[in-house]
Amino acid sequence: MDRFSRKGIDDIGPILGKARVIFDYEGLDSSIERDRRWIIDRAEQAREFSVRLSHNVKTTKAAMRARGQWPQKAPYGLRADADRKLHHIPDEWPIVLHIVSCVADGFSERAVAKGLNSGPNPIPGPGGGRWQANAVSRILHNPVYEGWQVAPRRGKSTKSRFEVYRDANGDRVSVLANGVEPVPHELMAQARQVAAGFNFPSPEQTAREGTARHVLTGLPKCQGCRGGASLDSDGYRCWRRMQGDFCPEPLYVTRALLEEYVSEAWFSRMNAAQPDDPLLLIAAERWTGLQQPENSAQLAESIAALKAAEETVERLVAQQAVGLFDPPFDTHLPRLQAEARAALENAKQRVAAATPKRLDVTFLLEDTRIRKAWAEADLPLRRELLRLVIRRVVVRKGKRGRGPFDGSGRVEIHWLDQADPWVAALGQSALEQAA
Repeated sequence: MDRFSRKGIDDIGPILGKARVIFDYEGLDSSIERDRRWIIDRAEQAREFSVRLSHNVKTTKAAMRARGQWPQKAPYGLRADADRKLHHIPDEWPIVLHIVSCVADGFSERAVAKGLNSGPNPIPGPGGGRWQANAVSRILHNPVYEGWQVAPRRGKSTKSRFEVYRDANGDRVSVLANGVEPVPHELMAQARQVAAGFNFPSPEQTAREGTARHVLTGLPKCQGCRGGASLDSDGYRCWRRMQGDFCPEPLYVTRALLEEYVSEAWFSRMNAAQPDDPLLLIAAERWTGLQQPENSAQLAESIAALKAAEETVERLVAQQAVGLFDPPFDTHLPRLQAEARAALENAKQRVAAATPKRLDVTFLLEDTRIRKAWAEADLPLRRELLRLVIRRVVVRKGKRGRGPFDGSGRVEIHWLDQADPWVAALGQSALEQAA
């Protein structure tokens, strides 16, 4: 071991007094008094080297991002030249355009991956193997395909590990070489909106393979294995069981019965909500994004610019605190402060301008209006209305025999205003295993 992952005395100190530790390569033994000092010294040296190396890597990548140079391995369809500018790979870039075009036309990410894997000459995926739906999703949500520099995404995301990079002024930075064209912005925006459910496919697109044809598609989950449920004939079955894998309690439920139960539960839950109900607030935010997707995208970019401007101000304050602007360097401070203040104010104005107005969702509170809206809605709109407030629908395996459908006993609806019980269960399981 390298001095306990190079954490220095913080990690190695508490253990030295409780256990005998031997570093075989260095020939050090904590039971020998002389070696204890060497172990502590070398642990601190390793920590200092790790800190310095991390600082050098971060500052180098930050400088490259600001100059529009690609600081890491180029993504699928692109390659970096000697100046770290990106160019198309002739054999792969048409595949990128094909993927974006198919999704924009209404095909699901899974259907696009299936198409790339089928045929007499399947197309190798980014890793050389088969295409997966998440690989298609990463292409759709990586800003580099629109020509922009990226940075590691703040917070968690299931779509992409990256977000648009902003320089000190809050501006985006191009990373493509001169003359290299990105995926057209309109095409990429259309594909992302279709993938997110913001733009509904036309009736012709809905008839194609790979587009959802039922109101609950994607929501039902099997309680036995926590996997998905696929439609088989007139009902939903455990996807793992259909694939030949093991499931301790595979589900099967008639589609019509499940749809009726979930829709009635949705009616009841929304009718029981009060104007200040957290679930209604969640529905309003998601409904706003559904009706104004372009505003939502602009707001996300504006918030990213605001964070970049705030970090610039914080960095300037920290540098001033440690004396980097002491005389004679104090002459530069007023200019840098003014630039940071202007960038921050500009970012705040952009956020205010992009913030969408909250749309009226009071129709969700009245039984007559909500049922009328449901009756008049087409399939895509019904799907989105349910997903305004429902995270997933978990179905248990039914009892043997042909008794009446027991919705309350077999179906568990996970609402978005509640903590995700599956995530909490995973956390509890991890704690039990650790104990």
